[in-house]
Amino acid sequence: MILGNIVGKTTTLDFKFLIKDTAKKFQYVQALHKEGYYILAQILEIEKDIEKSIAICSIIGYNNGTLKKLTMPLDPGSEVLDASEDFIRATLSLNESGALIGKLNGKENVNVNLDLNKLLTKHLVVLAKTGSGKSYATAVLIEELLEKKVPVLIIDPHNEYNTLKYENQDEKERLFQYGLNPKKYILLEYAINIDENRDARKLKLNINNITASELIHLLPAKLSNIQMGLLYSALKNINKIDFDELIMNLEVEDNSTKFILINIIDHIKRLEIFSSSPTNLKELIQPGKATTINLQGIPDEIKEIVVYKLAKDLFEERKKNSIAPFFFVVEEAQNFVPERNFKETKCSSILRQIVAEGRKFGISVATISQRPSRIDKNIIANASTQIILKVTNPNDIRAIVNSIENITLETEKEIVNMPIGTAMITGIADIPLFVDIRPRKSMHGGKTILLFNEKAALESEGDLLLIVKPTYSAKDMSLIKGQEIKTTMVPCLFLECIQNNNGFNLLINLNSNEFVLDIDNYKSSLINMSEIKLSTNQQKLFDLALNLSEFKASDLFAKSGLMFSEVHDGINSLTNKGIFMKLGEKYKLNEKFSFFTNLINYATYSRPDYEKINPDAKLDILYPKEKIIDYLKKFIEINDCKECFLVKYQ
Repeated sequence: MILGNIVGKTTTLDFKFLIKDTAKKFQYVQALHKEGYYILAQILEIEKDIEKSIAICSIIGYNNGTLKKLTMPLDPGSEVLDASEDFIRATLSLNESGALIGKLNGKENVNVNLDLNKLLTKHLVVLAKTGSGKSYATAVLIEELLEKKVPVLIIDPHNEYNTLKYENQDEKERLFQYGLNPKKYILLEYAINIDENRDARKLKLNINNITASELIHLLPAKLSNIQMGLLYSALKNINKIDFDELIMNLEVEDNSTKFILINIIDHIKRLEIFSSSPTNLKELIQPGKATTINLQGIPDEIKEIVVYKLAKDLFEERKKNSIAPFFFVVEEAQNFVPERNFKETKCSSILRQIVAEGRKFGISVATISQRPSRIDKNIIANASTQIILKVTNPNDIRAIVNSIENITLETEKEIVNMPIGTAMITGIADIPLFVDIRPRKSMHGGKTILLFNEKAALESEGDLLLIVKPTYSAKDMSLIKGQEIKTTMVPCLFLECIQNNNGFNLLINLNSNEFVLDIDNYKSSLINMSEIKLSTNQQKLFDLALNLSEFKASDLFAKSGLMFSEVHDGINSLTNKGIFMKLGEKYKLNEKFSFFTNLINYATYSRPDYEKINPDAKLDILYPKEKIIDYLKKFIEINDCKECFLVKYQ
């Protein structure tokens, strides 16, 4: 389609044309050069007065095997056409394979793929203001890497990426437009504080390879020269760091400043960050799996310690080729590797080193930040690919422009005005490309929390309830079953528990007294609550028996702190009540109670959330929660409980 003709002065870099048809800002156009080839250009601005509209275009170049710049300008009067999709692909050398990040803005049939070889041998940054979609765009990229079986490790300060393990059922129609389907990925979640992060495994950092100078560097306090001298003195006869031994050595020092040091060391010890039996790094780096290091709920100085030690150990293992090459995502990077004149963190130096040297050893780094002006400028400059979403802070925009090549004044202005979901990506072609980010296949978890979902509040009726819902919606189930689906609200109790040092969650149906095991297919297990009335001594013996498959009276005597006669009488009473079973000289817990010794087998991996819903039916509570909680407390530690509803389709 002819858009107009070139007017006025032309150069090898730009031209103007008189618009005869419709044209839009950032539209791609093509024009025939007198040497016989078409050039690709982009409309950067449109000027309009009463008589005419003029489009101002920047020339991208022409493709003669590679993208080349003009050496001679276009002729005035030349026709300007809307660039065809095939011509755009050919000129920009857009790969048909790679990591599908989205579609070229304004060209819904032109896919934009990131070069995986470049991604995995160089580095990437994602920059945007809060709420502009940086975590969403990063998760899209992570999905593409996982599809190619690339291991991904994510430093996740706010637990935004744990939803990779759930399908995105909310954007199915948009996914179909890309030829994609909702999908969940294998996610391994580790955390320091598993009391607040129930779905996570305990992350234990290696204390065996820490040196004295490294320990001093990691302490969450600045030490005076006297304190450092005391600490070195206490460490000199310790071959391997042991906090208990270190505290004992400090206690014999004849200096009052030792008490501050002892408190600091004891604080680190009680956090249980370090262990002589650390998490195996090969567990963290597994092909086709994403691992998140969930730092939610811990102080900033402890986050820095975790990132430093983990990054350093992973870097050393990659140098020895002991773990697979991997993609390393650092969220909120301004807090871990800030601009040098702003502050220095405990992990700044190791992250700078990995960015500078990591690609030689198979570590590709993605740094994600909402404050580009606060992040080390070398981090941005060393990235071969930059994904920039909406940014409005003048200092942040200046930092981006100063660190990235080929950004024009018009492009700089557009960064401020970009809609949510559109990104400017550099490193794909010689010019920045505006790309509409594709929908995620997995559920998005990085949303800003609102009191109400505005759209839901306007469009739906019903009560705002705490609910646990299946993967598929009622509409989806109706299409699958080919019949109308009724929604029933089942009253439930959601418990956060600990048993045998394992944290997990339980979902209990208060209408039928069952553990809910599978929400989508509604599979459950009946809770057989046999009446137990025990004395204090009997309760002690019962608690000990929960962790023993078989035992003798002498076993309970050694662990209970009771007199042997009390143990003997207690065992006889528990046997008479049918709680213990006698097996010759040994005893065991009755099987109806051993059911409760491994309740992690009945754990749920779904969590309740508030949503407005208008069900067809609501079941009554037939089993009081107080009775269930009192009974389960005999077997597990309950940290939190919530009444909620399970959405069940019928």
